[in-house]
Amino acid sequence: MAEVIQLESFKRKQAATRGFKSWSKRFDDKLDEHTRLSDLSDNTLLFLISPGDQNIFALYELVMGVKDLGTASDFFHLDKAVKMEVIDISIYVLDQLRFECMRRLDWLESGAGQPLPIVEIVERYPLLKGLGPASIPMLNESHPKSQIYRGLPELEKETFLRKQIPEAINEFGKRLQD
Repeated sequence: MAEVIQLESFKRKQAATRGFKSWSKRFDDKLDEHTRLSDLSDNTLLFLISPGDQNIFALYELVMGVKDLGTASDFFHLDKAVKMEVIDISIYVLDQLRFECMRRLDWLESGAGQPLPIVEIVERYPLLKGLGPASIPMLNESHPKSQIYRGLPELEKETFLRKQIPEAINEFGKRLQD
């Protein structure tokens, strides 16, 4: 049994090495198979959540590395179904990164952070996606728009929360400049 656990640990470490290869060159963060969203520096988080091609390709590199599909430059040569899977997982990770930003701003209820290491988020995507609305954090009562949020039907709360993302990115960036 110990051999199985060691093999799983080895595979996860290899996946992290591949997935974080380009991130390790780009960011100053210590990145390994145990790195969680909450472990990322504010500057790294801001880069990854900011609009633009560079951040989405950084997420493609992560996903493709973890799944051993090559580098981001190989993305355009992937089979259509595999390409869609990379995009879906990247968008899911981006959502989690944005929720992490909102958590750091204290806009989300405590305990709203993703407890899994980043590599496991990529690996367990099908299971995590299946959780659906249950995986969407709640807006903190201290947020100025919390009364509006609390009055919404459950199905509209996710949309409302997502509409706060641009403001959260802007606020987070301002805090880093101060």
